[in-house]
Amino acid sequence: MIAANVIHLLDDPYKALSELDRVCKTSGKIIIPTYVNKDKAKGFDKTIDKAGADFKQDFTYDTYRAFFKGAGYRKVRTKLIDGRVPCAIAVITKEK
Repeated sequence: MIAANVIHLLDDPYKALSELDRVCKTSGKIIIPTYVNKDKAKGFDKTIDKAGADFKQDFTYDTYRAFFKGAGYRKVRTKLIDGRVPCAIAVITKEK
């Protein structure tokens, strides 16, 4: 199950995560790639605002990882894809 580039746009991302978990089978994978702010640089934020994106969550890689921990997940692998617009990917293995 994949929810690509959406978690940062939601008012209640924990509710969306809960729904993804609900429909995923045990031992299945939930894959959530999303844009992250590399270092909270305001230049990136201004560019995104001008493009019309409405980020509700301003994740850095560390806060993105903490988001899943806060949701109670233990089996989460994350990876940062660095670049001009960095992307973090989380792969959750659903437990019972």
